[in-house]
Formats: sequence, structure tokens, C-alpha cells
Amino acid sequence: MKLIDYQNIGKTKKVLRSIYEDFYKQINECCINGNILEIGGGIGNLTIKGRDIIRTDIQFSKSISLVADAHNLPFSDSSFSNIILIDVLHHLDCPINFLKEASRVLTPDGRLIMIEPGITPVSWIFYNFLHEEDVNLSWKPSKKCTPKTNKDPYEANQAIPTLLFSKYHLILSDLKLSLISKKWMSLFVYPLSGGFKKWSLIPFFLVNFLLRIEKKLTPFLGPLMAFRMIIVIENTKKIKNY
Repeated sequence: MKLIDYQNIGKTKKVLRSIYEDFYKQINECCINGNILEIGGGIGNLTIKGRDIIRTDIQFSKSISLVADAHNLPFSDSSFSNIILIDVLHHLDCPINFLKEASRVLTPDGRLIMIEPGITPVSWIFYNFLHEEDVNLSWKPSKKCTPKTNKDPYEANQAIPTLLFSKYHLILSDLKLSLISKKWMSLFVYPLSGGFKKWSLIPFFLVNFLLRIEKKLTPFLGPLMAFRMIIVIENTKKIKNY
């Protein structure tokens, strides 16, 4: 599937649009005041009322402001109050390189907000056997990592976010970043929607009702069967005094 296919399905599939609108509301609740950089925003669906959003992606599309590699962002220090990624981190060759860039580009106390795959006993079965992206639970972060050239932008390891923000989260302090929130989300509504496939097992009129039920169940069932996480990281660097 190409970027244009994701764009078309995102625009025409009402069930999926409702789910992502809920994602955006949750992201907005985590943002601080100020401007926003979205990385991997080629689909162009992210909207937050009253916010200026600069969109970048590794692939060109009419929805983005500029083509940019997340490992080497073309912005000056302390340029953005918020950085948002939706299903992007697990596609990166060198997540630590990106986190260094995020720390540099974020303002002091700025926030990095991500929605990513979450690996739980139930989601592992789906991701490992029914999803086209890899799940490599032996992955380890590397501070000396060189991104591949000409990499397929859809190549991924869905285990990276879960491993990085549970097993290896202490590495964030070395990057002047602090993990302030990590929550499970998406128990059954997103998988039953078919995601970016054309089919859906949920009728549109039931989506918001089912999302409300899902949120009530998530604190109890999240560690067992959640399919995603929302991660909020704060920049702890200080303003330099000269």
C-alpha cells in the first residue's frame, strides 16, 4: 500500500476517521501551549483546532510542509513546543538518534507525544501472525546507530515502542527527556475497524459508543489486550543563560 492509498482510505472510511478523531482529541489533551511539529504526517489527517501544525514526512505528499528525515530534522534548536508522531517511531532505524533530535528541537519543557503499537499478549498474536510489519522482541536501542540509505519507509519493528518505554526507558534521562505518561489504548475498536483495510466489522453509528466502553475497560484490560500506547515525554533541558 502506498501513501496515496492511506490518504484515500483515511478520507473515505468514516469508521476510521472517527477513531482517529478520538486519537487527535487525546493528543490535544497532552499538548502544551505553542506550535506543533508533526513527523510522519504525510497522510495529512491530523487537525487540532486553533493550532499551527508544521507537517513533515520522509515521503513527499501535498499534505506536508517539507520532506525531512526524523533522524536529522532541519529546524533550529528550541523551535517547537510540541512534536507529534502517530505510528512513526517503530518505522525508524535509529530511535535514539531521533530522540536526540527531538530534545534539541523542542523548547524547554516541550512535549513529544506519540501513539504507537503496544505489544500485549493479545496484540502480539495479531501483530506477529496477521500483520505485515515485523515484531522483533530482541531489539535493543543503540546510541551508535546509522540510518539505512534508501530504506523502505514502511519497514518496521512494532516492538520498538513497548521495549523502549518499558525495558529501556532509563536511557531517556541521558537525552534530557523524561517519560511523564505511558498509557494503553485501543482494545478492540481499532482492530475490528480493519484499520486502513477497506473492510470494517463495526458500523459507523456504533463507533463513539464503543470507544466510550473501551476507555472504561482499558485501565483493567490494557496490559492484557491493548493494541496501542500513547506516550508523553517532556524535555527537561534548561534555557542557557549567557
